[in-house]
Amino acid sequence: MRYDSIVVGGGPAGATAALTLAKAGARVLLLERRKIPRYKACGGCLSRRVERLLPFDLGKLNEEQITNLTFTWRGRNPVEAIFSEPVAYMVWRDKFDQALCRLAIEAGADLQDGQTVRAVRASKHNVEVDFDGRTVTADFLVGADGACGVVARDLFPNRTQPRLVGLDAELPLTSAGEAALKGRVILDVGRAPGGYCWAFPKGGVASVGVAVNRRAAKQVSPCLTSFLNSGSFKHRSPVRTTGALLPVYHNGTGPLYRGRALLTGDAACLVDPFLGEGIFYAIQSGPMAAQAILTAGSHGGDLSSYQAAVSTAIIPELEAAGRLSRVAHRAPWLWFQVLRWRLGVIDLYRKVLIGETNYRVFEDQIWAQTPRPVAMLFGAWAGREYLTPKRKELGSW
Repeated sequence: MRYDSIVVGGGPAGATAALTLAKAGARVLLLERRKIPRYKACGGCLSRRVERLLPFDLGKLNEEQITNLTFTWRGRNPVEAIFSEPVAYMVWRDKFDQALCRLAIEAGADLQDGQTVRAVRASKHNVEVDFDGRTVTADFLVGADGACGVVARDLFPNRTQPRLVGLDAELPLTSAGEAALKGRVILDVGRAPGGYCWAFPKGGVASVGVAVNRRAAKQVSPCLTSFLNSGSFKHRSPVRTTGALLPVYHNGTGPLYRGRALLTGDAACLVDPFLGEGIFYAIQSGPMAAQAILTAGSHGGDLSSYQAAVSTAIIPELEAAGRLSRVAHRAPWLWFQVLRWRLGVIDLYRKVLIGETNYRVFEDQIWAQTPRPVAMLFGAWAGREYLTPKRKELGSW
């Protein structure tokens, strides 16, 4: 059977792309390497702003509502912010991805899971995908198969490589540990080179992990052990530990489309470089890819509208997050002092998480209230001149 589109990868980007295409009447093949539901190495933290993009109510998929953000410096000096409403939700990715795939199936997509894609090819008029000893042809191809996906490997050889290495452990909590972490996300800085450590609650289980710069990959395991030993987890043994590459955005991702193929989500490196969130941008880019394909059918297969859409709606946000990330990771102690003495910064970030504002506004407001010498120093690290002629009178700490 020939399809209108083939989507490789059943995560949030691939499932929402398949859903959008199928609802428009396209014949869609959705391929997933493992059987759905399948375990996915992921903290599973969804910023609340994702609600407006989801095609369903989270309902029972929501394991925890986050109303407390706690930042620590190497396990000490906690800076805590408590909010009256949730800023994020916790989900298990196997259940979450299954729910999205189910909607795509109900809309008419053909899900074939447990299928490993071996190779993809593209010509001027179609694409071919080899899997399970078969070759299937379609008009368009969506690469939603993650950081090390086959679509990018075969068709986008110059794509940016993942810059962070992550290690995530799942730990069962005692009743006291569960109560202490309930509704709370812990983010620890100063320990992980170029990254941070985290603890996310999911009922009676904690997702505890670390992300470090890929150049410091050998330190990822010692960093996780150090984080576990410095907190309330040191007497608990992980039930599962999983490593992953994190394709955070960095100075451009390269072309996101080539001929009749395009990349979405993690495969396109559309991951927040500040705190590593990828699901929000995956659910943004999946439908964008689908809309570009639906439009391209009447424009000779031209997918340039997808690049334009991502460049307008997503890239400026990731660029602003990247500048903040460079500041935080090059001077983590100084950045922690900003959090410690200017709690308003955390409230500004709350507004980003709930979708009330965006990274660009967040970035501008931080520097508009920062003393000139500090802003100049941060600006040099971030690669941006923050002190422009239009800048208003500076406030104080």
